[in-house]
Amino acid sequence: MSDPNNAKSTSSGRLIYTVGYAGHDRESLLALFKAHRITAVADIRTFKRSSYWTAFDSDSFGPFLRENGIAYVFMGDVMGGKPQVPELYPDGQLDYGLMADQPDFKSGIERLVSGAEKYRICLMCAERDPLDCHRTLLIAPPLKDAGLDLCHLVDGRVESQAETDARMIAINGGDVPDLFAAAAPDPDAEAKLALARQIKRVAPKAEDAIKRR
Repeated sequence: MSDPNNAKSTSSGRLIYTVGYAGHDRESLLALFKAHRITAVADIRTFKRSSYWTAFDSDSFGPFLRENGIAYVFMGDVMGGKPQVPELYPDGQLDYGLMADQPDFKSGIERLVSGAEKYRICLMCAERDPLDCHRTLLIAPPLKDAGLDLCHLVDGRVESQAETDARMIAINGGDVPDLFAAAAPDPDAEAKLALARQIKRVAPKAEDAIKRR
């Protein structure tokens, strides 16, 4: 794990953090943000309220952060991991590829990329481990493609995206498709396979994600 005050960014200087609030209270999470000099929090939960972690309900937690000098924006309506759109669950499980192609999601990525020029952003969701959350499995890839580096705040430590990817490969590695079948072997084949397997493991099912009205 890296030193929290010496996280490396890309050559562009753009860096985005992520965190899951599970296991925290307001004060401990605020202290974590302060320790890592976070200046803006992007809330990427689908729903603004939690039946369990009520201290982090958007309507009260957002003002709490602003009172403490940290900007807050709710982006779960366009980047939430449990979209309320049945068509995004073609086989009963959320298809991250379909969601990543949604215009609103792409606009959300553009907002984060632009915001990273001005703010030190932390993406906030509920899951403690980034491997269990769409912030890593859905949002991280397009941010990486846009030239941003990611760091995950896990149990008070900083885990780089490279370290997260290595854990994902260790959990889901093996049985890589025959690379000799391709004219040019894909050096990222193992990582892509591990990502696909992790998504299959944790992506939400429609019956659990979509609220019944």
